[in-house]
Amino acid sequence: MIPRLGARGAAWVQRRLIEHVLNLAITAVGPASVTLWGAPNAAHGFFMHCRLQHGVRLARQVGGDLGARMRSTLRRQPGLLIGSDALGLTAEDLVRASAALGNADYLLQPAPDGGYVLIGARKPLPPLAGIAWSSGCEGRQTAARLARVGTLTWLAPARSDLDTPKDWRRARRQGQLEPLIHR
Repeated sequence: MIPRLGARGAAWVQRRLIEHVLNLAITAVGPASVTLWGAPNAAHGFFMHCRLQHGVRLARQVGGDLGARMRSTLRRQPGLLIGSDALGLTAEDLVRASAALGNADYLLQPAPDGGYVLIGARKPLPPLAGIAWSSGCEGRQTAARLARVGTLTWLAPARSDLDTPKDWRRARRQGQLEPLIHR
């Protein structure tokens, strides 16, 4: 997003996206069930603000690629893991995902670009090393790994995320940015 918005603009959008996703999660499951995982640590001023403002727990992400961070997070706290850029996700999606996880070991909510905006796990994730992150193939590759070791549910429909300047333009045309901008 930096090429489109600059560093300060991209940081501002990221903060708004995190607040948006936190509000969805809190609406779906309540603040006591929500943890905000931060990197390089959870003591960043914005994360502390989120804890005070929303009543959520904070935890520090481990290092490594996205797969290693997701695997570590879901090993420590099984449940749903939501991307902070999951602009199109709704609270109803989270309620459905929570219910669906009762009947599956794993679940994924796809994004239109071949990735996913949400992953759920009732048991430990297998290693996700070698997944081609941000390639458009990561959803298919992750699903194949999960299906080898347990039952997998794909949730429909695909929900948009905000990864690139092209995503920003599409979201703007579709009016998806209004809740972020007018806070």
